[in-house]
Amino acid sequence: MAVFRRAERRDRSRVLALWEEAGLERTEDDEWEALIAGPYNLVLVAQEADRLVGTVIATFDGWRAYIYHVAVAPDSRERGLGLQLMEAAETHLRQSGARRIFIEVHQDNTAGLALAAVAGYLPEGDIVLEKELCPVTSGSRSEW
Repeated sequence: MAVFRRAERRDRSRVLALWEEAGLERTEDDEWEALIAGPYNLVLVAQEADRLVGTVIATFDGWRAYIYHVAVAPDSRERGLGLQLMEAAETHLRQSGARRIFIEVHQDNTAGLALAAVAGYLPEGDIVLEKELCPVTSGSRSEW
């Protein structure tokens, strides 16, 4: 049985390995730090013995809440762990003050779309567009 806990700095390499195995995007060092240190962010891991078998990210900026990077190790799937991770993320976001949650699932991720449907998420109709910015280096951020 998996135990859920907040991810720590030392978990990064194991979380990234799980994400890679699930075909999910990696984070840079500064992004990982922001995810685990932010007051309304949660990187939750599911651990069995000394092995990470699942992860989810929940973020809230005071207006919009998001769940993404739900990943379950291949040999731990089909046991309801993904849904349990989603429910734990929802609880965290609700307690943080979120009223609505958006999820990100790649359109080709049929297992992720099925999980979203089972968890009660419906298409909203918006199309997400992305623009990659040049990486920000220390000391180069502009003043607002």
